[in-house]
Amino acid sequence: MKLLGSLLGMTIMFGASVAQAEGTAISAKVIDTCLSSLDRESDKRVCVGQAARDCAQAGDLGACLNAEIAYWEARLNVGFGMALDRALGKDSDAESLELEPRDQAGALRTAQESWNTYRSATCAFEQTLWETGTATSPESQGCHLYLTAEQTFYLEAVALIE
Repeated sequence: MKLLGSLLGMTIMFGASVAQAEGTAISAKVIDTCLSSLDRESDKRVCVGQAARDCAQAGDLGACLNAEIAYWEARLNVGFGMALDRALGKDSDAESLELEPRDQAGALRTAQESWNTYRSATCAFEQTLWETGTATSPESQGCHLYLTAEQTFYLEAVALIE
């Protein structure tokens, strides 16, 4: 649990610096505080978009959404790395114990590639539902934001499986 906390702390700092570099500041602390206030049964998705909404009160909604997407992308990459490390360890354990190999790492990589395709296709469909029909519409950005956050939550959970 300490490992996850320190890795997420680095991700939060990275997410905040990405948001600053784009000229629009989101507060990663808003997301972190929201997530840490939830119990195990709560839906983490309630915290997604909060930082962008707060930012948009003083700035451009599209830029704020992009900044929060950058935060979740950075966190997704850390979560994937943690899940991949776990899978590689399990693959190595199986090999050293002379068990039938399962190639968890390969399966995870394939799943993540498929998920990236799914997210792109789903958000492309989403953009056809709205009047503007552009990738930069708040609805299309919201699709990217929420799907990325959900995959982040999944990968972080997988990384913690014993």
